[in-house]
Amino acid sequence: MRKALTLIFLLALLYLPETGAHAQDKGLMASYGGATFRMDDLKYFQEYILSTYPVEGKIISSFPPYPSASVSFFKQWFPQVRIGAGYAYTSTGGKSDYTDYSGNIHTTIMAASHRVGAFVSYTVLGNDHFDLSLFGRLDANLTRVEVSSSIYAGGYSNALLNEYRSISPNASTGLELTYSFKDFAIGMDGGYLVDFPGDLTDNERDSKLYDPVDGERILTSDWTGWRASIKVIFWLNF
Repeated sequence: MRKALTLIFLLALLYLPETGAHAQDKGLMASYGGATFRMDDLKYFQEYILSTYPVEGKIISSFPPYPSASVSFFKQWFPQVRIGAGYAYTSTGGKSDYTDYSGNIHTTIMAASHRVGAFVSYTVLGNDHFDLSLFGRLDANLTRVEVSSSIYAGGYSNALLNEYRSISPNASTGLELTYSFKDFAIGMDGGYLVDFPGDLTDNERDSKLYDPVDGERILTSDWTGWRASIKVIFWLNF
């Protein structure tokens, strides 16, 4: 990833004599990168499910960093201020497993985040081509969680699927660096997102997902974590 970013900016410098940035006030931005996630309750739930195995299983993965993508439309409000709105998607999950010659038990928890919100950025350093900006973003986050379990032993098999949802607000802030050409720009950003955890609700029964040990506590999703991405911006001439 680091080598690819370095190559992009070196190519940008090579094309500098033939291209030039000029003032634009509207654009479409697409980004792709990675994110980390807190997910304390879902990690706890994964460990609880593993404890119910009749044999000693193991956790294969537990909500690791995963790719994310977003698309946004923005407008240059003032020379140093940009406002916009857009959609972002990311996902993560956990896997647990037990396998031997007689059969297997497998559990997968898949979580997906759909975020829609608005952002504002302020240029702190810049010239005709380079801009370093501070940004902030507020989103409404819809989480979808699927918990699937399967067992096969001695010719017997069974599978179970439960689906949950949650809605939560979140806020993020960070830094963005861009290099502008005549009709587009390339860049990168990095920052931190704080999710205000939303209660998980069963899609079928419309009931809360309670802690199986502490029946008074509702389990939540929590997408809090670091974000980093590369991006491309296309200026719109209308």
